[in-house]
Amino acid sequence: MKNYIIPSIGAFTLVIAFILAGCTSKTNQTTTTATTTTTNQSVKTTVTPDECSTINNLINGYESGFDSIKTDKVNNQFTNQWRTNTHIIGATCTVTLNKSEQASYQCQTPVKTQTKTIKSHQTLAKQLRQCLTKTGWFESQKETASSIYSTFVLDTKNPVITLSTNQEGNGFSTRFEIAPPLGL
Repeated sequence: MKNYIIPSIGAFTLVIAFILAGCTSKTNQTTTTATTTTTNQSVKTTVTPDECSTINNLINGYESGFDSIKTDKVNNQFTNQWRTNTHIIGATCTVTLNKSEQASYQCQTPVKTQTKTIKSHQTLAKQLRQCLTKTGWFESQKETASSIYSTFVLDTKNPVITLSTNQEGNGFSTRFEIAPPLGL
């Protein structure tokens, strides 16, 4: 976003939610962690192997239609959709089947204030980059005056991972998605 938005507490919450999504246990490996301190709060800027395992588990779950993380079916006559027990960002994530019966995993969260929106998006993209580029994933990033997109692609057989932040009215919305490969 060209106008570089002022940071927000809501976006800061996104970073914490992503970090906590994978923080269920620690390994015996030593990981160096850099932090940025803002008004007596610390924002983690690196990812441990356990946090990458959350992303890897989601990617591996794509083949089975994310069956292992589906909870209750959303009552909607227009789509086949389920809530999930795994949340990368926000409090609600879903699995949706498209017309070809291919599953995608989506999380979306509104950010009401404009502070830290870009920084939060960039931090999440950095965390994804740390997890995915080790295994050959490629990242492309696109910025406009009102949005920023980070897309990760491995090949034509694996899903596409997208992190996007868009201006919506007076606020912003950040979306994380694991979707069918391009061209399918």
